[in-house]
Amino acid sequence: MKKVLVWIGIVLGALIALIVIAIVGLAIYGNLNFKRSLANRPLYPIAADTSPEGLARGKYLMEEAMACTDACHTPENGPVLSGFYEEFQEGPIAGMIAFPNLTPDVETGLGSWKDAEIARAIREGVDKNGVALVLMPAYNYNALSDADIAAIVGYIRSLDAVKHEIPPFQLNVVAKIMMALGAFGQNPVQDPISEVKVTPETGSVAYGQYLVKLGACNDCHQPNLAGGAIPFSDPGSVPAANLTPGGELVGWTVDDFIKAVREGLKPSGTALSEEMPRYGTSDEDLAAIFAYLKTLPPLPMNQ
Repeated sequence: MKKVLVWIGIVLGALIALIVIAIVGLAIYGNLNFKRSLANRPLYPIAADTSPEGLARGKYLMEEAMACTDACHTPENGPVLSGFYEEFQEGPIAGMIAFPNLTPDVETGLGSWKDAEIARAIREGVDKNGVALVLMPAYNYNALSDADIAAIVGYIRSLDAVKHEIPPFQLNVVAKIMMALGAFGQNPVQDPISEVKVTPETGSVAYGQYLVKLGACNDCHQPNLAGGAIPFSDPGSVPAANLTPGGELVGWTVDDFIKAVREGLKPSGTALSEEMPRYGTSDEDLAAIFAYLKTLPPLPMNQ
């Protein structure tokens, strides 16, 4: 009996040791992947487009088609794109969520960044110093054409400089491990851009697909756009709609679609979920998106 207990103790000790080693290994892996250095990464040449047309295009993309100015980087009732931060804790996950100041302030914003560095951060998820960004959805914005990213950089340059110090993004060990394992979604860091990216022809199906990517529609409606539970939403939340021809858009007209996206109202008169952003995208661009959605294979709602 004594020998059996000894062997049980040895086995339990070995298991505990393996668990400790695994936890330590995961912690190291999480730390290595969090804000990892990507030194010597090539910098694709982009110059800000500050022409009247460029500024108008950049403003339209940032404020309407991509809804950036209403999203992460703008504090509530604060200056546009001047940054936002907030401490959070959800169970064992905790940290400081921080979205940088994008205004041209030299000390706290992007005033000291080169045009190409701003473009790289947006399209590739890598900052001025070659450090991986944490939550930047570059997996969507990597699609931006050279002309459109130049217009966006021009728009950012045209903003009033706001001095607003934003603390660094911080996560505890548990959160870093989960992020490294992909639990928080796609990796923001994208491959270096080395070839010219051209904007699809306005009004085309390809342009509609381009706008769907820039509008981050896939983030909520799933990669296949067949809808389902919104990632990281609370239990019982309204699922994202199925946007394929197998979903609830069957029978809708382009005018119905435009009204739903812009005003949040279905053809029946019922309101869309408040989780659905209200975009100010132009009628022409929304028509292109609708035309693209009609080309998708009809799929059932994701479960």
